[in-house]
Amino acid sequence: MQPDKAVSDRELWRLITQENDTPAFELLYRRYMQVLMAAIYKWSEDRAEAEDILQETFLDLWEKRKQIHIKQDIFPYLYSITRYKIFDRLREKKLTNRQLHAWHSVSGEVTVPSTAFREEDLASKEILVSSELAQLPAQMKRVYLLSAEQGMSIREISEELLVSPYTVKNHLQKIRKRLRNAAVRLSSFFW
Repeated sequence: MQPDKAVSDRELWRLITQENDTPAFELLYRRYMQVLMAAIYKWSEDRAEAEDILQETFLDLWEKRKQIHIKQDIFPYLYSITRYKIFDRLREKKLTNRQLHAWHSVSGEVTVPSTAFREEDLASKEILVSSELAQLPAQMKRVYLLSAEQGMSIREISEELLVSPYTVKNHLQKIRKRLRNAAVRLSSFFW
């Protein structure tokens, strides 16, 4: 086989699909593993989970190689498989409908392209809310839960927690800001 740079993706794919060439597959893996791993790691920040997703991506590619018809570059296809693997992981960590509704109400100020989140992308929102909630200080978390999950007003929350309405309002603003920042981090992976 020729050196790495001299073999095109198209030729590698031909060798993989028509000749079951494992060295060609290994070359393809080495060519794209770092960029895919970096993209996965942006989402998970858990090296073991990121490595699992990367391995699942390439395992699927190998197992389904005879059914896959790639006419141009292979990277967009690999990236797409990777995204769906991530969505599968996110679906495993589903939140309640109430938490999903809370995500929509609290993060409503986040501007994303109209086609940005399809149905399978909802899981990414769910895990984002869950992750951000876990990191909130206790008082902020109580404010969030009373507001988003119980639908209480700022005044009602302030009476419930025995704090000023300004404190509640400030907490809600900080929560929205954290969720917006997290949504931007997540969107940088998907777009």
